[in-house]
Amino acid sequence: MRFSVLTLLMILLLIASWNHANASDAFRTDTVMVEVKGTNEDARFDPVVVAVDPGDVIQFVVHEGFHTVTAYHPANRRPKRIPDLAKSFDSGLMEEGDQWFLNITEEGVYDYFCLPHEKLGHVGRIIAGSFDAADDYPEEGIPSIVLQKLNTETERFLTNK
Repeated sequence: MRFSVLTLLMILLLIASWNHANASDAFRTDTVMVEVKGTNEDARFDPVVVAVDPGDVIQFVVHEGFHTVTAYHPANRRPKRIPDLAKSFDSGLMEEGDQWFLNITEEGVYDYFCLPHEKLGHVGRIIAGSFDAADDYPEEGIPSIVLQKLNTETERFLTNK
């Protein structure tokens, strides 16, 4: 009888751990790091373009200077350049050593900028799943240097993918 109870407990333990492992895989998310570097003319997100899946998290780490991670969205006084169902975001002003996390919830393209350095081309793009949605984004009200950088970096990213 003792052998049967022990065997039964071992089997139950194995089943429980197997179910836990499979449940963890089903809800696993990745964290992608974007470094925020530079000051003035050399301010940049590195990499400029990242590809993720909905549910992934992006960690922004500031290495120097003062920066924001701000969505192109009317809530931030800019044209909307994020998926329709996605919420606007703004990290607030961050400084060296700060980190900020963004959970990507919707498929589509998210364009964002650094408020102090936008006119210098300090912008980034997140591609969550499909890239198709970016074609419909407005260009009016966006600095030409921003459009040029987003187009150039996206083309480079897609070519090297």
